Amino acid sequence: MRNRIFMTVLMAAVCLSLLADGNDQQDMQETTVTRVLLPTKDSGPWPCVYYMLNSNEELNGITAAQWAGRCISEDDWAWGDGPFSSMDDQFLKTRWGSDRLPILIRRHFTLTAEEISNITRSTITLTYSYDEDPRIYLNGYLLTSKTGYNDDNYATYTLNVRNKNNLKEGDNVLAVSLRAGVGSGHIDYGLTMTSPYVPTGITQTNYIHDTTDMIIYDLQGCRVESPSSGIYITNGKKIIIK
Repeated sequence: MRNRIFMTVLMAAVCLSLLADGNDQQDMQETTVTRVLLPTKDSGPWPCVYYMLNSNEELNGITAAQWAGRCISEDDWAWGDGPFSSMDDQFLKTRWGSDRLPILIRRHFTLTAEEISNITRSTITLTYSYDEDPRIYLNGYLLTSKTGYNDDNYATYTLNVRNKNNLKEGDNVLAVSLRAGVGSGHIDYGLTMTSPYVPTGITQTNYIHDTTDMIIYDLQGCRVESPSSGIYITNGKKIIIK
C-alpha cells in the first residue's frame, strides 16, 4: 500500500515536471520581437515617392524592371506622404484622381546584416488596403496582385522563402501600382518583421554622443531619424544616447 502511494506521488511529480518543461519551451518559442519596416496609416503619414501615369494603357506598357527595382532613378518622381485616396476619408493624405490616373508608389526600408542573416527565422507580413487592382513588388519582384478592391478592409500576405531571398542588406524597396478605375480609389500598405528574441548578454553599456551615419531604432522597432537622449537599438545592440 505504502509503495503504491509512493509511486502515485512520484508519477504526479513527473507529470507536473514535464508539463512545466513544456510550458517553458512554449514560452521560449513564443518570445518574439516585431519591427515595423514600413508603417500603415495607423502610425501617421508615411513618406514615399510616386508617379501618376496618363492611362491604364501606359501602365500596361511598362515593366517592373523600369520602375519597381532598387536601383531606379527617382529624379522625375514626386515626393509626398501616403496613404493616397480620391475621397475625404480615413485614407486621404495625398489626393489621387483614381478615376483618371493610374499610380506608381515606391517606399524604402533598411535591413541590417544581422537581420538578413536571420531572415529565414523571421516572419515578414505585408498588410494592405486597396482600390483597385494593386500589384505589389519587392525590389522589382512581384509579391502579390489582386483584382478589384477590398473596401476599407486590409489584406495580408506573408513572404515565402523565395520572396525573402530578394531582400538585401541596406536599402530595399516595396513598390505598388494601381490602375485607374470607376469611382473612388485608395491605397495604404505596410510591412512588419517578427523575429525570435535572442538575448544579447550585454555586459557593458555603450554610450553614444554622435549618431551621424547611424541607423537607429527605438525599443518598439521603429526607425528614429533624430533620436533624443535615451535607450535605442543599432546593429542589433542596445545603446544609450546622451
